[in-house]
Amino acid sequence: MHPPAVAVSRLLIGSGFGLLLGIGFALQNTRASLTSINALHGFAIVAIICLTLGWQLSNGKGPLASQFSTETDEAMAARVREDIEDVKRSSDVNNAWAELEAKVLTNELSEEE
Repeated sequence: MHPPAVAVSRLLIGSGFGLLLGIGFALQNTRASLTSINALHGFAIVAIICLTLGWQLSNGKGPLASQFSTETDEAMAARVREDIEDVKRSSDVNNAWAELEAKVLTNELSEEE
């Protein structure tokens, strides 16, 4: 399975090329012309935006790079394992402190009596 950044960049690049293909077909069948501003220009702008964002994301740059992870499944699994170990270590330390505090309070109570 690919990282989310790879999937999104492929989706954007594919959408951009699909839009360009549609524009080409519209121009070929003379359904649209370049002489007047119409929906064709809007599709062309969206295609350029999709291609640019997809290319930037595939290079790890651009506005979408911070939104989509580029780490592999193995790296993510290692990071999650490390986080779980950190939580276990901190809970072990907290338990040790709780036991120590219980002993101190028990000793203080026994000294007061």
